[in-house]
Amino acid sequence: MRVRVGLVAYVEEQLERAIALGMLPRGQFGSEEKLAREFGCCRGTVREAMRRLAARGLVVQRAGRKTRAVALDESLTLENLGLALHDTRSEEGRRLLEGFFSLKRQVLVELLVDCCASASEAQVSQLESICFSLWDAAHWEPGARCAQLEFELLRLAAHAAARPGHLLLIQSLQRAMRGNVARLWFLMGGESLRQWAVCAMHALGDRDVRALTQQLPALLKACDERTLDAFAPAPREQASPEDSPSQENLLEAPAPAAARDEAQEARSCVEEQGHDGLASTVEDAKVLGVAPHPHGVEAIPMEPASLAPGGKCAGGYDEQVLGPPVRLSGKWRRFFHGGWPPARASAHRLPRTQPRGRGPRRLTASRHPGPTPDG
Repeated sequence: MRVRVGLVAYVEEQLERAIALGMLPRGQFGSEEKLAREFGCCRGTVREAMRRLAARGLVVQRAGRKTRAVALDESLTLENLGLALHDTRSEEGRRLLEGFFSLKRQVLVELLVDCCASASEAQVSQLESICFSLWDAAHWEPGARCAQLEFELLRLAAHAAARPGHLLLIQSLQRAMRGNVARLWFLMGGESLRQWAVCAMHALGDRDVRALTQQLPALLKACDERTLDAFAPAPREQASPEDSPSQENLLEAPAPAAARDEAQEARSCVEEQGHDGLASTVEDAKVLGVAPHPHGVEAIPMEPASLAPGGKCAGGYDEQVLGPPVRLSGKWRRFFHGGWPPARASAHRLPRTQPRGRGPRRLTASRHPGPTPDG
């Protein structure tokens, strides 16, 4: 969603993007006529966009010379913060955005602490009302409404604390929220914002400076980190092969203590009984018809298999246990019943009288009339 609308704003934004990404040859723009053809507009639109960029300190215009872009490190200010955020994957842009949030947190906490000390009851009541509106908007109207109420809280706190210099700083902070940074407006809201809003409301009502200086900064930072991660996710570090455990290390890893104790106990039991004990256990299993099983596991009864005279199982085929029988084709059926190798299929094949792919011709009455009653 765009905040600045209009053809002049669009051209200004594209020229600003070209400056930020270093797309200008030797840092100079082309002529107004060339830029007008490129953007499909008139020369007056390009001239107005250049004038706006010059007012922001991004370009330098001189008579008789081409318009030159100012270096990024020289033109980057708080109000031009969006200039460094055209590439959201850059670490430098994320670092600058973190500095913007940190500055805003410091100003808010400082002003609210001053309001607890010097503001009147009516002014504190107004601040509480805005905090409640911010808490409510974070749930029902997240986005630009939350950003508007937050800056309104900052301005009202600066007035209540009698800090005119902070008013100028707040104005610059709000102007920084334009261009690419304006996308942050639509990411504001959620439960993290509601938490710090209700904390500030209760601290102002009780004039609790300790809660404002200890609890509120942590809640504000958590909210800002959530918004920052949604706007410009931090790059993930790829794990090196040395950090990941290899297969050999997994095989050589020591067993848990409980497993080692059980193995030692089983080994000592076998040494006490000896091989005679193991042999007797197997013989008892054969006599009783029970499968040998480990200690502590319920035995499974075994039925001795009886064969019919033909070599088949006398109990029959149990479909519940073995599933439905498999239907074999003729060739494999002969193989399993002793008929391998199968006879060649060509020996049993009838001679083909018709061409391949065509069936027998149908005889019609018109071509081959049958016998008539007279004949």
